[in-house]
Amino acid sequence: MDFMTGQQQHGDWLGHHLKKSFILSLPKELLLEIITNVALLESMDSYPTSLIELSLCCKYLYYLVHKDPWRLQTLWSRAFHYRFDTKAIYRRRLVHHIDWQRQLERRFRALYLCRSFALNPTHTRLLEMMDWEIIWNMLIEHDHHNIPLLLKYQVQFAAGVAFQLGRFNDREIYPVVLPILSLLVNYDFTITRFFTFQTSSSVVTPEISQFAYNSDADSLITKHTPYKYNYNHHPNSTPIRFYPAQDPIASAFHLFFTTIFAAHPNLYQAIPGCIPIPLFNLQSELFDVEFLRRYERNLFFSSLQQHTIPNIYADTGFASSQYYVSDAHQIEGDWIGYYTFQDTDENVNSMEDWFDGPMRISLRIVPLETDPVQGDTSVTPKEPARTGLFPSAHLRTCPLTRFEGTGIDNSGAFSVSGLIDDSEDGQITWEKNYTESGETWEYSGRFVWPVGLCGRWGDEEYGGPWWMWKMSNNEANVPAIATNPK
Repeated sequence: MDFMTGQQQHGDWLGHHLKKSFILSLPKELLLEIITNVALLESMDSYPTSLIELSLCCKYLYYLVHKDPWRLQTLWSRAFHYRFDTKAIYRRRLVHHIDWQRQLERRFRALYLCRSFALNPTHTRLLEMMDWEIIWNMLIEHDHHNIPLLLKYQVQFAAGVAFQLGRFNDREIYPVVLPILSLLVNYDFTITRFFTFQTSSSVVTPEISQFAYNSDADSLITKHTPYKYNYNHHPNSTPIRFYPAQDPIASAFHLFFTTIFAAHPNLYQAIPGCIPIPLFNLQSELFDVEFLRRYERNLFFSSLQQHTIPNIYADTGFASSQYYVSDAHQIEGDWIGYYTFQDTDENVNSMEDWFDGPMRISLRIVPLETDPVQGDTSVTPKEPARTGLFPSAHLRTCPLTRFEGTGIDNSGAFSVSGLIDDSEDGQITWEKNYTESGETWEYSGRFVWPVGLCGRWGDEEYGGPWWMWKMSNNEANVPAIATNPK
């Protein structure tokens, strides 16, 4: 039965024959099942409008929709599950009580605000009111199924404009919108227009390029991600307290590369042995570590306040001094990607982004080396047995993971030796040592899921950004790279 056909049905419920209504004479359980079907319509606009309008028909339906006579929040939880739920939420959220109705309304309020801004882009005050935290939750909670909803309501436009205006507001929004845009660009490549700067030498805006080539620029972002709250905020806006635990600088590197591949006029001529970059589907479980690091950060924030939030995973050792959140095991495997650099002999105002062609690496985890004075040459840190349960599967007692490997690019074959430090939120550092020339370069970066690894290589005088993703079977069949040792 369609509850949304117009005033006639509203009149039926509100009219003089309310007591004789057949539908209202049904058992509550059956009526609730019918109401639930309204919440689960395929139309992207069906909730919350359909439920709320249905509840206006009469007091009885209002009571069933909003009050939930069994106090189990059955209707709202089913609507929430249908729109946003995956097993990832069960690992993260449902162990504690949730106000389902408020959560749903909060999501759609943020979506409507994005659409309102898209229709009135001069009303930049709407961006100050944006609930970016709930937008991020929608991105990481339901695999890729929320993407059509987010794109329909122009979240990508709101985030892109927020980035463009950010440099006029001390870039405090960058830690929020850069990770969001890095995820959404996999579904809407036109997002790169917010980072495009067409000149004779570069296609990426100086605002993004400065992070790619100048490590000093990192402080423009990191100063807004301290372990403290920002109390100076407009009373009608959401304070910039929230930012994802997905590294914003690494996200900027990913957007740097996607912009080059989207806007470069002669890509296959500019990049030796050029291969296309992949686009990735979101998988909620890849963000378990991001969620835990953000939750751990919130626990720290809370400990400084009068009202603390509970650690619902305290019995696992989470957020204790004995355990570190880690996804370091993801480093193992075959990787492929790019690194860029600029010719230091060129004019600083017209420097071009140069590629050496694709780079391939095979990496494996190896035991940690210990102090030779103790006599042992290596040790594998004792870890709790992986239960597969959340969050225990992501907790380690040792913050360090050592890895080694070999690789090849247009400059020749090389070996790799590196370390992941989970006491620094998964900071990755490694040395790239060319076999024939003996030339060595330093690399640093972080995981940026689902796109892989992003970071910066070189030193203060020479270097640039890099991005690598795990090879699929199709990429493994790409012809071998032709080397040209320097």
